[in-house]
Amino acid sequence: MYKEVRIRWSEYIVNFNLYYKNLLFKVNRIISYYKLRLARLPDSNYAISSGFACGAMVSFTPLLGFHFVLAVVFAYLIRGNFIAALIGTVVGNPLTFPFIWGLIYKIGTYVTNIKLEKITHEINFDMIATQTYDIFFPMLVGGVIIAPLVWIITYYIIYSFIASFKKRRNKKNKRLL
Repeated sequence: MYKEVRIRWSEYIVNFNLYYKNLLFKVNRIISYYKLRLARLPDSNYAISSGFACGAMVSFTPLLGFHFVLAVVFAYLIRGNFIAALIGTVVGNPLTFPFIWGLIYKIGTYVTNIKLEKITHEINFDMIATQTYDIFFPMLVGGVIIAPLVWIITYYIIYSFIASFKKRRNKKNKRLL
């Protein structure tokens, strides 16, 4: 009986490892897909990079539900690619939002000197109605401060990626001719 339990545990560990290995493989495939999708957009390096940077920038605001709209508006204003802007909003996702919101809240409270006396872990209608100014305003100020910095960093990273991808693709196409 002891051996059966040991075998079952070892099977469980093997299945557990295979599950996470497959999960990491799938996540890696999704990231690779979107990198290629972004690099193959038929637009200039500037338009793709600035569009993606607009999407990443609006992810650093507390305006949930408006990220797609704001990304497209900012991309339109600076002549960025709309599809790249929508892909750029992936920077803000359920895994990164807690870190983003914590960062912009800390920056906002530092700038505005609005300190929350008592933060409850319970979110209810009363808290939303009474503490909106205490939470949302510092997050908005922090987002406005950090968003241009995020835009600049993201723009240069994506620009170098897109430029090198297109350069490699053109070199490969010339060899084939």
